[in-house]
Amino acid sequence: MKKWFFIIFVLLLIVVSWRSIALYQSTMKVKLDEQQIAHAKVVNENMLQNIDDVTTYYGTKTYHIFTGDDLNGEKVIVFLPEDIEENTVTRKPSTGVSKEEALQILLSNPSLNPKEIRSIKLGIEKDSNGKDTPIWEIIYLDQNNRLTYYRAYFETGQFWILIKP
Repeated sequence: MKKWFFIIFVLLLIVVSWRSIALYQSTMKVKLDEQQIAHAKVVNENMLQNIDDVTTYYGTKTYHIFTGDDLNGEKVIVFLPEDIEENTVTRKPSTGVSKEEALQILLSNPSLNPKEIRSIKLGIEKDSNGKDTPIWEIIYLDQNNRLTYYRAYFETGQFWILIKP
């Protein structure tokens, strides 16, 4: 009898593992397909000549953020919305603070005191006037091991909003 329970347990474990892996792969495929479509649009519409980096920001709306060189050879950041109804936003890196500067601004605030930085990336959110505003989103663990989202304005690095449990 114990042998049958063991066999059934192993079979269930195999089926659950197989379905979990399939679900993960299909989810990642959708994300990669979205980035490939966005990449094709950036290339076809000559927004960038060379692409250095691509990230995806899942905020209020989804944006694919491309950094690279425009047709004049200047560094540019392109915020391409997933929704084709939305406007594409373009900024030069020199018009805002760098990733390192945004992190230093966060670390200089003693009341936040992050324990571990998880990620730093660009994104876009609507400001209080409803205007699409580039932001830095820094995700970190606080001293109580709570996941915290710190968002700062790209242009100035000043604090915008803090999201935590």
